[in-house]
Amino acid sequence: MLGVSHGTVYRHFKTKAALHQAITTRWLESITLPLAEIAGDNADAKQRLQQWFKTLMEIKQRNFVDDPEMFESYLELAKSTPEQVKSKHINSLLAQVESILNAGNAAGSFAIEDCSLMAKTLFFATGRYHHPLHAKEWSDPHIQRDFEHLMALLIRGIESRA
Repeated sequence: MLGVSHGTVYRHFKTKAALHQAITTRWLESITLPLAEIAGDNADAKQRLQQWFKTLMEIKQRNFVDDPEMFESYLELAKSTPEQVKSKHINSLLAQVESILNAGNAAGSFAIEDCSLMAKTLFFATGRYHHPLHAKEWSDPHIQRDFEHLMALLIRGIESRA
């Protein structure tokens, strides 16, 4: 398929599990890197938070729509990937959200006591829009509208009242 022999592949990866882990890690990085750019931007924290979650949703949904068979293959690989790889990915995403929330607190836009806890709360509250287990729901014609309403509600809940 790729014109590379099994021997060549296994010179780089000692086991099939190592190959699967490398593929999964690369796929996860294709999600993490564009989000890191948004998190590291200097734009308004509310805008960045909205854009970060919108981008996460769009990346996952685009992967599912553009190539559902590859998406399923990645999911199968991810199931066999060690927990530390998956945890590293989730922790990286949560750290990005936390950095946006901290910036919002510093600017007076947000009033959050525990940005780490709030990052987890926001991430898991939006799971319907980016978690692969919900992929079948992404064809709902109202999914974008529902996402926008949820984000507006979540942002309103963390805004500073000053």
